[in-house]
Amino acid sequence: MNILVINCGSSSLSFKVYQSNGLDDNEVVITGKAHNVATRTQAEPVLEWRAAGETHSRPCGLPTHHAALREVLALLAQQRIMVDAIGHRFVHGGDVFHATTRIDDRSLPGLRLCLPLAPIHNPNSLSVIETCLEMMPDCAQYAVFDTAFHSTLPPAARAYALPLKLAERYGLRKYGFHGLSYQYVSQRAAQLLEKPIYNVKLIMCHLGTGGSSVCAFADGHSLETSMGFSPLAGLVMSTRSGDIDAEVALELVRQGMSADEVSRVLNYESGLIGLSGYSSNLAEVIAAAENGNEQCRLAYEVYTNRLRHYLGAYNWQLGGADAIVFTDDIGTASWKMREQVLRSASAMGVQLDPAANQSAPMDRESRIHMQGSPIKVLVIPTDEERVIFEEVKRLLPVTH
Repeated sequence: MNILVINCGSSSLSFKVYQSNGLDDNEVVITGKAHNVATRTQAEPVLEWRAAGETHSRPCGLPTHHAALREVLALLAQQRIMVDAIGHRFVHGGDVFHATTRIDDRSLPGLRLCLPLAPIHNPNSLSVIETCLEMMPDCAQYAVFDTAFHSTLPPAARAYALPLKLAERYGLRKYGFHGLSYQYVSQRAAQLLEKPIYNVKLIMCHLGTGGSSVCAFADGHSLETSMGFSPLAGLVMSTRSGDIDAEVALELVRQGMSADEVSRVLNYESGLIGLSGYSSNLAEVIAAAENGNEQCRLAYEVYTNRLRHYLGAYNWQLGGADAIVFTDDIGTASWKMREQVLRSASAMGVQLDPAANQSAPMDRESRIHMQGSPIKVLVIPTDEERVIFEEVKRLLPVTH
C-alpha cells in the first residue's frame, strides 16, 4: 500500500510517498518539496524531489498551493506511482478537532469552520484536500492537526487574561502550532540525549521559511509555546509580525482600515518582508544586511532579538533546559542565525561550538555545543511527514 503525505506550509508544499506493508518496514518511494509557493522572495519557485537514490529539480509556476499539488500529482503520474491513501497536515483544528480525522462529508463542514483560525495555512490545506478529493475520490484521506500536540498546555499557559465568558463564547485561548514537528523532534532529542521522553526538558525552535515558533517541553508534553489563538503570535516570521501590542491593530482600525485589511497587513505584509522591504527569506535578508542594507540589518536584529527573548523566558520556566533544539528550514540551514542568537547565552548555560555550528549539515542530526556545556544545543531536521504517515497507518486498519 502506498500512502501519500502532503504537508502544506505557508510558503511550501512538502510530500512523501511511503510504501507500507503494515509492519515496521516502511520505504519512502519518493520525497520532495515545492519551494516559494505563493510568496514574495528573490528566489524562483521550484519543485525538488528525490526518488531511486537520485535528486531532481525543476522551476515551475507555483502561484498557489493548489497549483503546487497539481505539479506533484503530475510528477507521481510520470513516475507511475499509485496512491492508496492520503494524509494531510491541517494546522488549526480549533475546538472542533482534537485528533486525526477521516475526511468525508461529515468532517468537511468542520474543516471549513476552522478556515479563519489560521488564514495563511488552513485555506491552503483545504484547497489541496478538495483537489485530492476531486482527482482521487477513491483514496481514503485523513487530516492530522498541529494543534493536537499542544492540547496538554496547562490552564495558566493556554488562558488569555480576558473576561472569562467572552473567551469561552468565542474560543479565545492559546492553541499552539507546529505540533507535528515538535512531536517528532522531541522524540529524537530524547534519544540523542539518552534520556526517557518523560524525563527531558527541551526548548524547541521550529524556524521555517514561512512560520516559526518556540515550544517549552517537559514531562513528555508541551508546557508553553509562542504561537497562540492563531499562528500570528510569537516570533518574527517571514511575513507575520509576531507579538505586537494589541492597540497597534486597534489603532489601524481607528485610522480607517477594516479588520480584514489589518489581518492582511499583520499576516502577509509584516515580519521580515515588512521590516526589510526586500525579502521574506532570512538568508537573503542576512546577505543584504552584510552588504550594508540598513533595513535588512534591522529586520535581522529584530528577528534574533525576539528569539532570544523566548529562549530566556522558556529556560526560566523549565528551571533550566537540558537542550535547545533548532529545526526546520531556517533552524537547520542558518548557522549565522544560530550563532547570533546564542552568542550571549553563556550565562544561561549555553556554550556553543562555533566550528561545529558552522559545519552542521542541514540533512542530518548534529550536536553544536562545546563538550561540558550545561545546556546542549542540537540541530535536528524535522520529519512532520513521518508523523502524518504513522497517524494514517494507525487508522487505516480500522477504516478498511
